[in-house]
Amino acid sequence: MGGPSDHFAGDPYRNADGIRRVVREGLCHRCGACIGLCPVGTFTIRDGYPYPVGECIRCNICVRVCSGLEVDYPALGRLVHGEGYRFGPLTGPTRSVWIAHATDRAIRAGGASGGVATGALAHWLRRGEIRGAIVTAADPNEPARGTGFVARTVEELGRTQQSRYTTAPSFAALAQIRDEDGPFAAVGLPCQIHSLRKRQAMDPRWISRVPIVIGLLCHYNLPWEVVRLTAELFAPPGAHPVRCFSRQKDDRGWPCNTMEIHYSDGSVRRSPFSPAATFNVISRVAPLGRCLFCFDACAEFADFSVGDPWIRGPDGRWKYHSSEGFTLVFIQTEQGERLWRRLLEEGAIEGFQIPFEEFLENGQRDMIVEKKERTALRVRVCRALGRPVPRYPVALPRTSPRQLVRELLFWVTRLNTVSQRWQRLLLRIGFGPLGQWLLRRREQGRERVARRRAQRKAGAAAPRR
Repeated sequence: MGGPSDHFAGDPYRNADGIRRVVREGLCHRCGACIGLCPVGTFTIRDGYPYPVGECIRCNICVRVCSGLEVDYPALGRLVHGEGYRFGPLTGPTRSVWIAHATDRAIRAGGASGGVATGALAHWLRRGEIRGAIVTAADPNEPARGTGFVARTVEELGRTQQSRYTTAPSFAALAQIRDEDGPFAAVGLPCQIHSLRKRQAMDPRWISRVPIVIGLLCHYNLPWEVVRLTAELFAPPGAHPVRCFSRQKDDRGWPCNTMEIHYSDGSVRRSPFSPAATFNVISRVAPLGRCLFCFDACAEFADFSVGDPWIRGPDGRWKYHSSEGFTLVFIQTEQGERLWRRLLEEGAIEGFQIPFEEFLENGQRDMIVEKKERTALRVRVCRALGRPVPRYPVALPRTSPRQLVRELLFWVTRLNTVSQRWQRLLLRIGFGPLGQWLLRRREQGRERVARRRAQRKAGAAAPRR
């Protein structure tokens, strides 16, 4: 079995000191994998980053699994998808796309979307097919941050529902199962899955230990510090945030489910925007760090991945919405396809397949194109400037002129991250009347573009006389 390269064997990225260098140079995802996969517990978590507290045995496993330093797409592709894998398609290898939801009404109601990931895990736990799942829950010590743990019962899974749009070193929880045989499932972001797959390529015991991997579609991960700043900005006098939901459900249904913050005085504040718009306002003032150099929007090394059905219909509005919630599902591996068919057959999930082209044309295409084309531009520019960048042993995708212009405009907004004073000012503007007006105009514009696209497609498909 081919493992990832040991490109860093002869350079300064070695062992615990190498991981500290990764953090200093801004290449750390704060995914927690180096903590969870260290065989002797060298690291702990400090502000979401790995921090060495124990003796390092100099095995270099932490560096070799670090996806902040390197993602060897060809090697991981062969491991997960077989010899036919090729890097480049926008979503990675995709066998089918589904709109689905958990059949358990309580799980569906508690989920950010349709509760598919929790529904699948609960089903496998009930049937004894897994011993537990590595998942993310709210950190009891910091409401804007997530923390990882191993859920071993359906009841424990209830703590993990809802999306968390902030950095969370949840794969540190892999340390809890390193002496167990499994099988366990893992739910993670693309960067976290990269690290787990790298470890599986090095040590097949981790394949049998964590044989099932569910991915989460990801644009960026917001630094939890900026989310906390946002929560504090709108706190009533004398109160502080005690719980933070990224995707609290709303009686009006998705996409009205949005960020909701609970404060120590019992008050509750909700964002006036959809979850995506809320994310976009905060991301404009957030230092996004290593996320800006990630190519993987769809967690293409997962068995299947889940996200929101941001797909527009012919009228330009969101097509798949419900007060109970739906989930968009990508099936990526042969095993993922078997697991998915069984979930449907055994009644844990209900869903229907949609054409891949419908998602690609009317869904999150802009985000996925950015993750490929604009990330490639960022890597090229930073290489030319001598800045630390992750290693990708692949031919970088071409960046179109349109994406080049968008990238230049994007970096103008990055000036907003220079100080907390600027962040506070711009957050007040973004969530205030002016920001609400601008976002309404933006949404109306996107609806018009989607309608025109649908009309052109219908006109092209109409028979000619």
